[in-house]
Amino acid sequence: MERLLNKNLKENVGKQVLVKGWMHTLRKMGKINFLVIRDRSGLVQVVIEEKEQLEKIKNLKEGSILHIEATVQESNQTELGIELINPVITVTSEVTETPPVEINKEELNAHIDTILDYRPITLRHQRYQAIFRIQATIVKAYREFLTSQGFTEFFGPSIIGASSEGGTEMFNVEYFDQKVLLSQSAQLYKQMMVGVYERVFALMKCFRAEKSNTRRHLTEATQFEFEMGFIESFEDVMNMLERVVKYIVQTVNEENASDLKILGVELAKAPEEVSFPRISFRDALELFYKRTGIDERGENDLSPAAEKELCAYAREEFGTDFIFVTHFLREKVAFYAKPNEEDPTVANYFDLLCREIEIVSGGQRIDKEEEMIESLKLKGLNPENFTDYLSIFKYGMPKHGGFGMGMERLTMMLLGIDNIRHTTLFPSDPRRVASVRLQPKVYAGSELTEKIMHTLNEEGIKFEHLTHEATKTSEESAQIRNMELSDGVKAIILRGKKSGTNIMVCLPANEKVDMQAISKLEGEKFEFEKPETIQDKFGREVGGVPPFGNYLGLKTYFSEQLAEKEQIGFNIDLTESILMNIKDLIKIVEPEMI
Repeated sequence: MERLLNKNLKENVGKQVLVKGWMHTLRKMGKINFLVIRDRSGLVQVVIEEKEQLEKIKNLKEGSILHIEATVQESNQTELGIELINPVITVTSEVTETPPVEINKEELNAHIDTILDYRPITLRHQRYQAIFRIQATIVKAYREFLTSQGFTEFFGPSIIGASSEGGTEMFNVEYFDQKVLLSQSAQLYKQMMVGVYERVFALMKCFRAEKSNTRRHLTEATQFEFEMGFIESFEDVMNMLERVVKYIVQTVNEENASDLKILGVELAKAPEEVSFPRISFRDALELFYKRTGIDERGENDLSPAAEKELCAYAREEFGTDFIFVTHFLREKVAFYAKPNEEDPTVANYFDLLCREIEIVSGGQRIDKEEEMIESLKLKGLNPENFTDYLSIFKYGMPKHGGFGMGMERLTMMLLGIDNIRHTTLFPSDPRRVASVRLQPKVYAGSELTEKIMHTLNEEGIKFEHLTHEATKTSEESAQIRNMELSDGVKAIILRGKKSGTNIMVCLPANEKVDMQAISKLEGEKFEFEKPETIQDKFGREVGGVPPFGNYLGLKTYFSEQLAEKEQIGFNIDLTESILMNIKDLIKIVEPEMI
């Protein structure tokens, strides 16, 4: 008998069928028992009345592989509208061990670290299946639309000889007897391909050696790359991007309605009749100031708070979750960005924001060799390292532009999910490689103090080191440092009630920890770690814990109120304090902001 998928059973009411899949749940109800089978198309309920058939599976755990011959019967008690009766069950793979997480529940109630620790299993949960089916549709829609517009897909290299964007956040790789780099983006290669096909796109891996532990950053990401020639202005690139995004949103809404229902989310709004609003970078900072009273008009980039507020503005005023920010300062953008003709201090460059963060960067590229060489030098790069790239401008390059759009981040924001690791199959970040947890170096006792002092000196950071009588409270510490209580940093170690995982939360000394906010971020309830445990694990007494969770092997959160300070003070032990600039502390610790 040929196997049928669960989704096709409704068309076979009254017929004998063969289904194959995973044992999802088994409810033993006495004479009548209910088995749910999962295959790639969804779930189906099997009614078991014969004791002989129940005996075959009664001791099995979820995930066991079953083949079932049964009759399809209509039912108004199931979501599919049918169920299977009179089954004959064959067990082809037995699972007798309890899974590490409950993947057969509607919600996967586990800490994100637990979810990632058991990634091959947690991906089987229906919510993750839904997320990555949607992601597959996003990729398909991207390819469909651009192919229909005359674009050719290409496949660029991941191992390169020189940085494609400048900067130092590059992974070095041993390549025989030489050092090479993992690619930050396909930027240079997609520009080369414009000289071949005029319109090109790619789906590429990119690697960034940033020690960013935020909810939006990864060290390995997948990038939608795009480049087109013979543009009139970078507005052409934005117009095409807007059409791409709207097509993706429309396709997901049409093809993944059941997945959106499983997730219980509304896809980001991108009405066909509403153009994405466009605002210059300087006007964006002015708008942020008018709406919030927060003055960031002297900054050279958008803060997370500004991005979030601009997205709120787009939704309130235009009914869309997308907004373009254009004409960024040239000092901020990459060397290949085309300076604006009327104002050379800015570039013909844009970001596309969605819901609360940037998901796309792009713009017009420099298309003349002399100008490109000058720009490379301006950014401190050696043109001799870009020989192949520069050659394309000698032999005819049209006016061109493009963008890069993160696949995982786009999925995250379209679905309104709070952490990019949920939308990445096997995420890599400073703590993990392909979701496998790295064992961090944990400093304790005097070794921790030495590490902190060494780092501050090595980084050339200005700080003041105080020794004093032992202080066990924030008030005592503030008094002995001659500082306001609110300028002190309180570093608190918490413990997950379910997982036992420790995290660090740092906030102004006059503030209290928002346990509800932490629980929402981490997916479980937390409590204060016991003083004796802190002493045993980290060699510190409560009150003498420094805000360097990265050196204690802990995920670390800093409050936004703390980031608004300038000079702050904190204990590195009960008898020692450090006074320094908060921005320098954030740079070293690289915490997540809450």
